[in-house]
Amino acid sequence: MIQSIVMIVLLVLLLVAIIGMGYSVYSLVLLDAKSRGIKHPRFWSLLATGGQNGGGLLLYLFSRRKTTSLVTSVEQEQLQRLKRKIYYLMALLFFLFLSFVTVLVYLN
Repeated sequence: MIQSIVMIVLLVLLLVAIIGMGYSVYSLVLLDAKSRGIKHPRFWSLLATGGQNGGGLLLYLFSRRKTTSLVTSVEQEQLQRLKRKIYYLMALLFFLFLSFVTVLVYLN
């Protein structure tokens, strides 16, 4: 019983962290695409966020290489804040995944 509750809580936390990570990547790509003057930045943000293997993000990175960045200091600060947020969410996802595996293996 306790194992089920702990696993459900960990799964909910994992889901929240995954949604936060997706939104942060979406915001980062949107800000970057707007600063580079790429047409349809929301499309590129959705494309980069979607998919399980990161193909959309790779496609965006290939397309942005042809442009130059015109980032202001305010946008640069926002980009740095978003990058830090993504790093923290990656660490949280790793910790939650390890916790879930630990509960699955040792409390079974």
